[in-house]
Amino acid sequence: DVFVFTLGLTEAWMDRRDGAVFPLAPGVAGGRFDDSIHCFHNFDVAETVADMDAAFAMIRERNPAARFLVTVSPVPLNATALPRHIWVSTSYSKAVLRVAAEQICAAWEKTDYFPSYEIITSPHVRGRYFAADGREVMEAGVEHVMRTFLHHYGTAPAAVSAAEPAPAPEDTHLAEMERIVKVLCDEEAISNSA
Repeated sequence: DVFVFTLGLTEAWMDRRDGAVFPLAPGVAGGRFDDSIHCFHNFDVAETVADMDAAFAMIRERNPAARFLVTVSPVPLNATALPRHIWVSTSYSKAVLRVAAEQICAAWEKTDYFPSYEIITSPHVRGRYFAADGREVMEAGVEHVMRTFLHHYGTAPAAVSAAEPAPAPEDTHLAEMERIVKVLCDEEAISNSA
């Protein structure tokens, strides 16, 4: 009854003949790359929204009561096919996906945005949810996202609630920012349920 869509990246490899999109460039994990068949494509906001609209329409055709939750993955791109720094490509991808998510949620009833991207990447957490590689989300970040998710969309099991330690007393800034994010999430949940 509820579909969760996590938007992750915009770069893709496509089949020139029929527009099929591959999860990896052909030849990386199987098959063979053929320049006459395969091409690189970096999706933009309009294309992303159109694809999501088509998916939502197909699902609602089969289940008119279906609800959707849209998120953006906080995990940076691992590589880019463009001749630029990976952080520039990551910024482009995440910006496109975040704008697309906003448009999708505004256009579809019974659709909400969950801010997992913002929880992990917001400046107030000072990068502490990323491992030393700057890419992997650490367990504390995952727990924060899941605690927030369960607070707004479900009931947290006792084990999950009890396992989360209270913020350290010396880190009042982080505790205050978490309170503010919670308020913002409440406002978003209220406005989207209206």
